[in-house]
Parts: sequence; structure tokens; C-alpha cells
Amino acid sequence: MTTTQPVLLSVEHLSFSFSKDKQILKDISFSVNQGSFTLISGPNGAGKSILLRCLKGLLKPSGGAIFLAGEDVTKYPKKRLHSIGLVFQDADTQIVGQTVEKDISFGMENLSMDEAEQKKRLDEVLTLMHLQDQKDQRPRTLSGGEKRKLSIAGILVMNPKLIILDEPFANLDYRSAVSVLETLLALQENGHTVIIVSHEIDKILAHADQVLVLEAGLVAIQGTKHTVFNHLEEHGMYVPKTSNVEDLTWLKR
Repeated sequence: MTTTQPVLLSVEHLSFSFSKDKQILKDISFSVNQGSFTLISGPNGAGKSILLRCLKGLLKPSGGAIFLAGEDVTKYPKKRLHSIGLVFQDADTQIVGQTVEKDISFGMENLSMDEAEQKKRLDEVLTLMHLQDQKDQRPRTLSGGEKRKLSIAGILVMNPKLIILDEPFANLDYRSAVSVLETLLALQENGHTVIIVSHEIDKILAHADQVLVLEAGLVAIQGTKHTVFNHLEEHGMYVPKTSNVEDLTWLKR
């Protein structure tokens, strides 16, 4: 018998406007279970990146509510900043350290975390992200895929409840994209809750527990990969010609 995981994130009737005449998000509602893998997709301008920034606490929603593990954190953006890790599309914007090890440690040092705990978390994340051999390397010398994994590691070491990634495969070659995808699935297998925003559904749809498609600031369709599969093209999404949703992955089966 399958046990349903508890809800980690609940978004209720969320809206966001830059002005009265420019509403970006309109009555967005969805929930994310602990340990699940959620894909949010949609055409350019649908409001995907704005939604992520509202969830993280970087933007203030115009209305609605955000709950984390049952706690209403709508009016507490600092709690969301600490509990939600957001990996931006441009990995370079999140890399600040002179070496891989120093970059991963940056956030922990700012919090004056106990040195023994820092060392423990650093070792765990380096191993999980397969960056042990690059720990003394300068980040600017890393490949695109390695930089993306480093930006994830810098978030992961802070032990967030939820990890969100904005277009994690952008500007990556095939090998790097596969490496990042394998890393994200490994995070889920280790119990992490992952939300990915990506229009490249051919890479990852097969692995999603839940799919949301945004269109013009609204949730156009929402469900499992199987229930949304035949409706994606209707909402401007490119879908490779296949009758089997399980084929939509860049991993070899």
C-alpha cells in the first residue's frame, strides 16, 4: 500500500501585480508533498519566475497565502528565505567563493555555524554532488554543468525544506544536462523536495510526480504526468512525438 507523504508547501489563491494595470499571477493554487518532484512549465511570460520569487520571499504577493509544513508564512518572507532554496537560471550569479569548497561554505560561515557542523555538511554535500575532486578548484574554471551543481550545493548545505530550480538545464550541453538531472533525482531519492521550472519537458517529464502548466498567470492544467500529457500542446508546450510519457527523459532506460 502506497503511503501519501504530508504536504510540505501549500499555495492558496496567490496573486502578484506590479501595478493595478499589470497583474502577473492570478489566483494560483497548488500543493507539493514532502519528498516529491514537481515540474512547473509554461510559455515565456506565463509568470513562472515571478511565482518562484514570491515563494522564496524575494517578491511580496498581492494576495493569497503560502504555507510551509502547515505554517502560514505569507507575512514572514525571512522564514521563506531560510526554508526555501532557490537556484537561479544563471549559476554564476550565485557563485561567490574563490574555490568550490569556499563557495559552498560561504552561507554557513555567514551564519557563524559550528565548525564541526560546517565540515560535516560540506563533506556530505561534496559527496552527494560529486564535487570532491573539484573542491580546491576555482569556480570560473568549472564546466556549465559543474557550475550548476555547485550552485545547488551552496543551497543544499543550508538544509532547506524545499529546493526550487529555475531552468536548471539552460545553456547546458547534453552531457551536462544529464549530469544535473541525475543529481536532482538523487536529491529526491535522499528525501529532498524538489520543484523545477523548465520549458524543456522532453528532458524530465517522465520523472515528475506532479505537473503544473502556467499560462498568462493562471494554472492552465495541473495533475500527474499521465493526466496532463495529452493536453500540453494545447497550451503552447512542445512535446516530442511519442505515445508514452515515460519516453520523455534524457536518461537511458
